[in-house]
Amino acid sequence: MRPPNWMNMDKGRATPAGLYDALLGGEFNLPADRELAARALKIVPTMAEAAKTSRAFLRRAVVEFAQEGFDQFLDIGSGIPATGNVHEIAQAIRPGARVAYVDIHPVAVMTGQQILRGNPDATAIIGDVRNPDSVLADEELNRILDLSRPVVLLTVALLHYLTDDDNPLDVMAKLRERLAPGSILVLTHGATESFETSQAREVQSAFAELEAPKPITRNYDQVKEFFGDFEMLPPGLVWLPEWRPSPDDPQWFAADPVRSGALAGVARKR
Repeated sequence: MRPPNWMNMDKGRATPAGLYDALLGGEFNLPADRELAARALKIVPTMAEAAKTSRAFLRRAVVEFAQEGFDQFLDIGSGIPATGNVHEIAQAIRPGARVAYVDIHPVAVMTGQQILRGNPDATAIIGDVRNPDSVLADEELNRILDLSRPVVLLTVALLHYLTDDDNPLDVMAKLRERLAPGSILVLTHGATESFETSQAREVQSAFAELEAPKPITRNYDQVKEFFGDFEMLPPGLVWLPEWRPSPDDPQWFAADPVRSGALAGVARKR
C-alpha cells in the first residue's frame, strides 16, 4: 500500500531510503531512486546483492537480540519499514517488543506510519541523526521506548551518509552516552577497502548529478572508532556476511566477503 499523496512526490529527488528500497526490489521508491540505482549498478554491479546482504545482517542482529531478551529497538536511518523489517522480526520472537524507526526523509516516515497503523508498539518519526539530542527527546519516540532501560540501537547503512563536517564521531558519542547500560549498538558502514578509488569517485558523481546525499566510505580503523569504549561482541568488526552467518543467508559474497562493500559490528555498553 502506497502512502498518501504518493503521486505528488513522484518528481522528488533520490534519497538513501528510496535507493535502498529500489535495490531491494521494493515498491516504495520514486523514479529518481530507480534512476540512481540503475546508474550505481553500472558502476558497482554487485550493489543490489550488497543491499540484500546488508538486510540479511540486520535480520540476524534483530533475531539474535530479541532471542536474548531485548524488547526495545531504535532504528535510526531506518528507511522504509517494509516486509521483513525490525518490528516484524522482533515482535514475532518477542510479542510486545517496542520499535521506533527514525528517518530524515518524509516519504520514508509517511510510508512507515501507514505500514505501522494499528501496531501500538511501533512508530516512525522524522529525525536527523546529526542532531541526536533532538531525536532522543522526541515525544513520540519516548512514548514507545523507555531510554532508561537497555535498547538495541541500529545504525545500519547510515553513517556513510555523514561527511566529516557532520562530525559523525561526535554524533555517535552522544548516542552512546544516552544509552542505558546493557544496551547494544549495531552498526554497518561502507568500507574503503571494498572499492577501487575510481569506483568511489564515479558513484559519488552519479549521486551528485541527481542531487542525492553522497555516500562516503571509511576504512576499518575509522569505522571501529564509532564504537567508542563499548565492548565489541564476537566476531568483532567484520565484513557483512561474516557476522554470525546463518545457513539461510544469501551466499553471493561467501567466497570473497570484502566484495560485500561494508563492515559490520555489534557492541555492548557496559
